[in-house]
Amino acid sequence: MRPIFLLACVAAAVLFAGCGAYANTVEGDVSVPQSNGPNPQNLPDPNAVPKPNSPGGYPVAISPVTIEEVALGQQWIELYNASAFEADIGGWALTDGQHSHTFPFGFRLASGSRVVVHLGVAGVDTNSEQFAPSFAGVNVTQGALALVRGGGELMHFVQWGADNQPFEGAAVQIGLWTAGDFVSAPGQQDSMNYDGTANDSSAWHALNPTPGN
Repeated sequence: MRPIFLLACVAAAVLFAGCGAYANTVEGDVSVPQSNGPNPQNLPDPNAVPKPNSPGGYPVAISPVTIEEVALGQQWIELYNASAFEADIGGWALTDGQHSHTFPFGFRLASGSRVVVHLGVAGVDTNSEQFAPSFAGVNVTQGALALVRGGGELMHFVQWGADNQPFEGAAVQIGLWTAGDFVSAPGQQDSMNYDGTANDSSAWHALNPTPGN
């Protein structure tokens, strides 16, 4: 019996040694994730993750849609979507402080598109032309226009001929205009054109009217 018992002990010892070696091998092959300060799961650094690009458009405008052209002599106003995305301007209004035109709810302006608002005349509204028969027309010699989002938020502004026009104070307060500044009123055959480079009169130029372009 002793030889058999001895052989069994030797076999058990060999098996145990083999298992121990295997266990040591497995333990050596597994690498435990190392913590890195307060980020134990080694997640990406949020400050290093690329952020989405901001919408394109005029560099100083807070609105994707701006007043781009005002033809005082011909009584129409053109809005332009300079951003890279379609803009929903339903409920937005164009106003001179006395009259206004509100865009119908659901009205959308595609990227790079324009809409011309004809003042004081009736017509068939489309995506590129709107008619405001109740808007008596803007003052040719001096006045102001404001683009207001539904809810009363001022989005764009211009004044001409003199300062202290309606909405000037609100526009100055949020950086959309410079106090006391105004665009020189253009001639009857010209229109005021916005180039998007500044929030003051330096960004407005008298040019030939180009409705829809």
